[in-house]
Amino acid sequence: MEILLRAKNWQIFIILLVGMALSNTTLEGDPTTSMIINLIGILIYFIYPFVIGYFLQDFLPRKVEVNNTFFQINFFVWIGGYLTLMILSDGQGMTLTGLAALPFFYVFFAFLYYQAFPAKVLKSVEMKKEVSLGDYFSDFILILFLPLGIWVLQPRINKVVEKEKDVVQA
Repeated sequence: MEILLRAKNWQIFIILLVGMALSNTTLEGDPTTSMIINLIGILIYFIYPFVIGYFLQDFLPRKVEVNNTFFQINFFVWIGGYLTLMILSDGQGMTLTGLAALPFFYVFFAFLYYQAFPAKVLKSVEMKKEVSLGDYFSDFILILFLPLGIWVLQPRINKVVEKEKDVVQA
């Protein structure tokens, strides 16, 4: 997966478009296969922020610590919540009210945290210090609006990876 950190922005853009296309594919008369293709597309699309958040941590300075476990838990919570919702609603979506909506508020928070964490890690690597929300908010917005944000984010990620590779070789 670390290969995604070294990929060019247009390569990641194509991968994200494939994920988007698969997540919006419907096969008439075969809802189970449609749901499986949709879920594969969702996983392809949302694996990129996970790769950034997980593998860029290797480039953090020793003094900077981030909560990787909480990030991973939130990834599985929101993916699990999304899959549960898709399975229960046969891919049509549903409206939750009352107490049934409470768990999905956390799923929504998990989704937002999952999108913000890679932005925090990237900015922390670039600034070589612990960053606050104000420092990485613009990167968070770029990740939230993938695949458009990839044109700004991926060159910065490539630069970080190349710089660290040069430091290791020296």
